[in-house]
Amino acid sequence: MKSLLEVISTSAEPYETALKKFAELLEGSHKLKGNYPGYAYDSLPEQYKAPVLLALQEWVDFFSMNATPHSVSDKQLLWRFLGAFRLKPDGDFFSKIDDETCLEVVNRAGLQTFRSLSFMAVCSYTLDEVISVPWPSLYCRDEDITNSYIKLQSNITDGTLAHRDLPGLIREHEVVEISGFEKLATTIKPMYLSPVYDVTGAVVGGIHAFKILKSQSLRPARG
Repeated sequence: MKSLLEVISTSAEPYETALKKFAELLEGSHKLKGNYPGYAYDSLPEQYKAPVLLALQEWVDFFSMNATPHSVSDKQLLWRFLGAFRLKPDGDFFSKIDDETCLEVVNRAGLQTFRSLSFMAVCSYTLDEVISVPWPSLYCRDEDITNSYIKLQSNITDGTLAHRDLPGLIREHEVVEISGFEKLATTIKPMYLSPVYDVTGAVVGGIHAFKILKSQSLRPARG
């Protein structure tokens, strides 16, 4: 992966270029909703812009090498993503998931570096918001579930927990958009947590696997 030192500028221009390219590569699966809707990025504190821009540029690089992401499953796309950046999950990880599993990869800083396109399909935030706004500011869920995730993900990324099956440990639950246009409530079934290792065997993040059971808008009907 690129070093933060390679990110020359955190101004709006490189972000705008990368954001528009990413939307183009997604082939309309998620809208920009405006000519340059980078308000979320523009509002970030300066120290957070470089990691966000780096993650977006890596996404663009990856999708440019995989020009038809919708022709493969999220599972296959994750396999390609990990291979592109010389990363690997727990040895049993891919046997634990199927083609209908949603996946997200989080680095040690808590920034999402991979997210399933199928989850973006049940998301009414702008692409800019999905990329730039921290997850806790986008979604809410029961506090006890959030605390369980925080503890498990911390144990994953600090290397004290090798992997964890989640059914029976974290219950099915709703994640609700805080300010998404449709205020979507999506019911998910947690499945599995795995570390992500680099070529040296060091833990550099974690993968969360889950199923989407249903999604519905909580916004009042417009008459």
